[in-house]
Amino acid sequence: FSCRQNSLEFYPVFIITLWVAGWYFNQVFATCLGLVYIYARHRYFWGYSEAPKKRITGFRLSLGVLALLAVLGAVGITNSFLDEYLDLNIAKKLRHF
Repeated sequence: FSCRQNSLEFYPVFIITLWVAGWYFNQVFATCLGLVYIYARHRYFWGYSEAPKKRITGFRLSLGVLALLAVLGAVGITNSFLDEYLDLNIAKKLRHF
């Protein structure tokens, strides 16, 4: 029960960070991270059903993916803000290097 409850608590965070990272940063990269998150939750479920210590790997991986999605979303939003209001597109400048 608590494994399912934990997943339900993280689901809105996952959906929002996945959407923001896909919309503002890169859809393909966000999709790949979403698949890694689903795999991590799968490892968490299986680890939880076997022994409490085996769930740690899946849980840490899923938290890492969520953090990375949040960072990518923040970078994408920042780039959109700078491009819209200051006419400074960081992504275009990085491509010139």
